[in-house]
Amino acid sequence: MAKIMKLTPEQEAELPAFRQKYLDIACGGLRINREKLQGHLNDAYALIGKPAPALFIFDSPAACMLAIKIFKMGEKGLSQLYSQLRSQLYSQLGSQLDSQLYSQLYSQLRSQLYSQLRSQLYSQLGSQLDSQLYSQLYSQLGSQLDSQLYSQLGSQLYSQLRSQLGSQLDSQLYSQLYSQLRSQLYSQLGSQLYSQLCNEGLWEGGYLWGALDLYWLASCRFGQKIGARYDEDSARRLDIMEGISSQCGYWWPFEGIVIASEKPIRVRWDDSRLLHGETGPSVEWADGYALHTWHGQSIPAAWVTDRPPTPAEALTWENLDQRAAACEIIGWHHILDEVGAVTLDDSGDPAWGKLVEVNLPDNGPQRMLDAMCGTGRRFALLVPNSVATVDEAQSELHGGIPASILRNCHERT
Repeated sequence: MAKIMKLTPEQEAELPAFRQKYLDIACGGLRINREKLQGHLNDAYALIGKPAPALFIFDSPAACMLAIKIFKMGEKGLSQLYSQLRSQLYSQLGSQLDSQLYSQLYSQLRSQLYSQLRSQLYSQLGSQLDSQLYSQLYSQLGSQLDSQLYSQLGSQLYSQLRSQLGSQLDSQLYSQLYSQLRSQLYSQLGSQLYSQLCNEGLWEGGYLWGALDLYWLASCRFGQKIGARYDEDSARRLDIMEGISSQCGYWWPFEGIVIASEKPIRVRWDDSRLLHGETGPSVEWADGYALHTWHGQSIPAAWVTDRPPTPAEALTWENLDQRAAACEIIGWHHILDEVGAVTLDDSGDPAWGKLVEVNLPDNGPQRMLDAMCGTGRRFALLVPNSVATVDEAQSELHGGIPASILRNCHERT
């Protein structure tokens, strides 16, 4: 079979929409179709010679991890876990999550896991978990599924796909499809969620990625769409893998049971495809669990919900990345007033601005252009410390366009 060397104009035009389609599947708020997910899980378990699992769905990864913790505690430790984690979660995550997630989770898990399913689940799962064989359980089952649906499948599909694509087209699909989706789904959403859950003491491993794997599944699907062919076994496993990943977020496979998380109901991005929420969470789940980020940087929830940082707090915040985000949230022009900026060059025109320098804690001197926009709002933008005049600052901020040309445009408007 001859290699596919380039996309047709129609395929080229379709690529952005195809990428967005898979991003929407992962982040567009679609809820799990239980019947469809159960069918795909049954097929996945059949691949490793296991019977169909019972399926339990929770509204967020945090709820799933709490459920697993309760499994591991058993009936005896349930009441103790409730009181301990309720106090911890209330102080860390606030009353909204406590009421929506924890109180509901306690009653639901108690009835579902320990009344309706006690004989089915605890005999299969609880005794092993109580005897600290959770890691062995995952190694016996999760690793088999991981091998069948992830490691082997991914390498096999990519090997087959790349053998059918020209090198230039391979690079194009990698940069425009695989890499962009991976950055948003895996590098940002996955890593932010992991960090927060670890910090909150909720993290439970042994999961498979679900929707966060759609970045490489989309690449394989698009290759198939433009004419690449996969062997029958790989194509079938791709169908199973995509079926599961299109339905749920993280999922945990055990003997006889799968615990699966719903995907977020809302995800917000900035123009650079970074997680970003200016007036609330950047990522929300149906039970109230949420991530708060500012242009990809995790921040305290209060900064964008009810209490922005003060200039003094922003300038002395211990985490330097969060400090930079705090300064952006409240506006650098407020920072200038707080630290007593020194004017180095003044154009005399508020719209053209003045060049100032401030001494930032831990960072030292920093120069900025302090100006007014056309709507009369004041702003301050960082410029290199080598800039010596307002004209140089304006040129720097406009990609090197000479100040004479910029001034001409400014005066006409």
